[in-house]
Amino acid sequence: MFTSTDSIDIIIPSFRLDEQFLLPLIRLPKPGGWQVNYYIVADNPGVKPGATLLQMAREGVIQLIINTKNIGPGETRNKGIDAGNGSWILFLDDDIVADEDLLFQYVKVIGEKKEAIGFIGLTDFPAPENSFTRALTVAGLTSIFTIANKKDQFIWGVTANIMYKRSALGDLRFSPELSAIGGGEDVDLGARLSMQHHTQFTCVKEARVTHPWWNYGQPHYDRFTRYGAGMALLLSRFKQFSWYAFPNPIEGMLLALLSAPLFFIYLSWQKWLILLVAIPLIDMVINYIRASGMGYKDLSVGYYMTLIRCSNEWGQLKTLLQRGQLHYFMKRINIDFTRPRHFRTNRWRIIKLVIYIILLAVLIY
Repeated sequence: MFTSTDSIDIIIPSFRLDEQFLLPLIRLPKPGGWQVNYYIVADNPGVKPGATLLQMAREGVIQLIINTKNIGPGETRNKGIDAGNGSWILFLDDDIVADEDLLFQYVKVIGEKKEAIGFIGLTDFPAPENSFTRALTVAGLTSIFTIANKKDQFIWGVTANIMYKRSALGDLRFSPELSAIGGGEDVDLGARLSMQHHTQFTCVKEARVTHPWWNYGQPHYDRFTRYGAGMALLLSRFKQFSWYAFPNPIEGMLLALLSAPLFFIYLSWQKWLILLVAIPLIDMVINYIRASGMGYKDLSVGYYMTLIRCSNEWGQLKTLLQRGQLHYFMKRINIDFTRPRHFRTNRWRIIKLVIYIILLAVLIY
């Protein structure tokens, strides 16, 4: 097997094996003098590879691995890591469209920064096309994908487009626990690697791919629930980077439910119901104001932002409750892994707090 230091293993986990996206990635122009190996790992025992992929596998253009059972994206990437031995490992998603010079841009930066532990490429999204995708943008769900546009270095990057140095990675692998829930494994591995080597990934905005809108841009929430579950697990793994915050809407509704007996005794169930309904409505109003500030004045943007956020918060709270980790209630994690203050706030949290105080005052008096 090729063992030159000038070699890249491209690992693409896939469930669908959609040739529409995979074939252009396999056929990307290759830099001269570099060995590029493809590991397409299907996490779907029942998948039927297309004729072209099967031919490429027979001819040795790619290595096609089909898992005997579904093991999750992180463990699937681990299979690809262990199957290859290239000096650099490039992770790509199976539904992205890469710029033609993607590999050239990575090779260029490797030549300039051979000691780097890895490189974070730019993962762009198309322009928002409806209220839901505008909500994703305003809510910041795409910001980590485009971190290469904002930073020169960062501690982790999404696996849609990121390169690891194999010698730096060593025996580190994606966490099976995080992979099982499908959220947070990219954060975890990148952070552990950066902390181990006391450095960060270099951002390369020129190494660009475009990611389609999830679910064709249509409303969906299971993905963000999984992300929230991943954040819950990261809290216990990196508790030194956690901090307390005001209750989010899901936590606030749980507190309102727990306080129901006091309302029924001292006030009324009608006032308690007003408080319960007001919690997500107040958040929706704040989200609409935020969206309006970015030029999106459609009321539905605030509505979708609230549902996206609540699905994420529910994933985190549900996971903490299932694990019996109630001491992380109202805790957050800094995903840039800077050491936070014990309590953080911002103008939006302060505005919501003032509204809550006024509402409670009205209900009590």
